Amino acid sequence: MAPLTLNHSVGMGGTNHTEDIRALQIALNQLLSPAHIAPLSVDGSLGSDPDKAKTVAAIRYFQAQVVKMQTPDGRVDVNGKTHRTINRELAALTSNEPAQSVRSDVPWMTIAMAEIGQTEVPGPQANARILAYFKAAGFWGTDDSGGENAWCGSFVAWVMQQSGFTPVAQAYRAKEWRHFGRQIAQPVYGAIGIKSRQGGGHVAFVAGTSADGKSLYMLGGNQRDSVNIARYSRDVWDSFVVPEGFDETRVDLPLYSQHAAAAGSEA
Repeated sequence: MAPLTLNHSVGMGGTNHTEDIRALQIALNQLLSPAHIAPLSVDGSLGSDPDKAKTVAAIRYFQAQVVKMQTPDGRVDVNGKTHRTINRELAALTSNEPAQSVRSDVPWMTIAMAEIGQTEVPGPQANARILAYFKAAGFWGTDDSGGENAWCGSFVAWVMQQSGFTPVAQAYRAKEWRHFGRQIAQPVYGAIGIKSRQGGGHVAFVAGTSADGKSLYMLGGNQRDSVNIARYSRDVWDSFVVPEGFDETRVDLPLYSQHAAAAGSEA
């Protein structure tokens, strides 16, 4: 595939010249799975509100899944990290080498990855997105901070609901996720992990493993008061579940070598 040539930045806060947008739309259509992102209209436009544009959503998706950005910014700068990664992946297609996998078998991870960076608002105010997590879990809280409003289970409930799955009853309680779907013996990408902690439990999605297999990288909510990927010891996780009908043999447990937060507060 021909490399992506940009003369100006594209996306949130970008210069957004028509020819650059169009070139990026073509490149993203070549790289992204239609199972996750519908093919973009190659129209050279981000519309009147770029934050709601499908092209910006595709940029963020690529940044989360392939560039492995902790907080996708929805912008491609000329010769910036996202631009360079796009051209690396296009070159891999040209040489028939396998590009970095965007795992279409676990669509809920696309949704979860896009939430990275959502953070509690200190005090009586609340992040509206976290309140949406509460609603998905049937939780009545109006404050996203404080131990009594731990929201890791609510985050998982929202992600799975957005993916077409019905959350467990009392989904805001982390340990209730042991009753979701069916249990599997070993973690795979996208599995839901459940563990105990002082005063309750914690639940998060498996994003990868360390090279020595002793650590798991978990994508979860309320990890140090935000949605992020954090490194945990493998042996702290009590169980792993996947949706009914999900074939875990189709996915693997990839090595994770990007930045991750240290495991910390989950309350």
